Amino acid sequence: MDRLLLIAQVWLGVLGVVGVTAAAPELGVEHGVRAMGALVLTGLVAWVPVRSVVRASPWIYLGVVVLLILTLFIGTSPAGSEAKRWIAIGGFTLQPSELMKVAVIAYLAAFFHNHLGDWQIWRPMVVVGVAAGLIVAEPDVSTAAFLFALAFAVMLAAGTTLTRLFSISTAAALIALVVGGPYLSQFGYLSDRITGFQDLWGEQQATRTTSYQAYRARQELLSAGVVGIGAGRPVQVPEAETDLVAVSIGRTLGLAGIATLVGLYLVIASRGLRIAAAQAGPGSLLAAGATAYLCGQAAVNLLVASGLFPITGIPLPFVSYGFNSQLSVAVAFGFLHAAQREARARAPEGEPAP
Repeated sequence: MDRLLLIAQVWLGVLGVVGVTAAAPELGVEHGVRAMGALVLTGLVAWVPVRSVVRASPWIYLGVVVLLILTLFIGTSPAGSEAKRWIAIGGFTLQPSELMKVAVIAYLAAFFHNHLGDWQIWRPMVVVGVAAGLIVAEPDVSTAAFLFALAFAVMLAAGTTLTRLFSISTAAALIALVVGGPYLSQFGYLSDRITGFQDLWGEQQATRTTSYQAYRARQELLSAGVVGIGAGRPVQVPEAETDLVAVSIGRTLGLAGIATLVGLYLVIASRGLRIAAAQAGPGSLLAAGATAYLCGQAAVNLLVASGLFPITGIPLPFVSYGFNSQLSVAVAFGFLHAAQREARARAPEGEPAP
């Protein structure tokens, strides 16, 4: 396994425990145990040959699509929410939309490698469009939009021309609207988030309603200073252990904690891009997609935490509390390690490994 990536992942896990414990002390131990389990999963995925991931990718994708469809019919919702995003399996709940992120990365890496320049562009149109549409129907527009961005990143890494990118993206968006669009009118949370963001940077007349979460997040960060106020004081921000765990870390460790978070993701971005550039084929696309997933999602989450982007509900990779996010992120880290191992094995004798 790549030592630098592993160190970054471990430190993200440590910061996650700090943030979750500060926001919800009763969840700290559970989150730590899950983080250690996710590290084990990363190690297992890391030793799966890239060619095996490529071969299994269509079946992985279809399996997650089936789970997404089942979620619309028998899915569960948390108290006070109308969204169906989880499905009960055994003693835990699974969120298929999180698994779809790595499923799409694997499928597109296999597709663009296998077809080289002779691409049947209708296939990625359908794959991305159906997946995004089913997620929109839950509804979870932010995750669906991020899935589009993720697919776009993999297609760019594959050398897709701008014409094909536009064609695939437009057609996939239309498919997603056909599949999930009719459900959106049932839910008003989308307009509330936009309104709340406008109020945060406007007259601040709705700080007790639509902009409350974003307003409290900004106030907590402003009061933290350079080194934070330490642990033991409650964080007065909703979802401070999940979507806004960066606020919890910032309040506890101050600007130093946030800077450490950003630095770790920059290390992952640098290492991931180097691994992707060190080879050709599906390993390169897996590494590029995994890097886009981990660092792109981190960027969106940190922008939300700082009040520079509307509330999205997208977790901070390997830091936020949540079994499904940790599971998906662990697999993405495993893709990076697997790609690095393949690049190292293929490096010409005498040349340094990536």
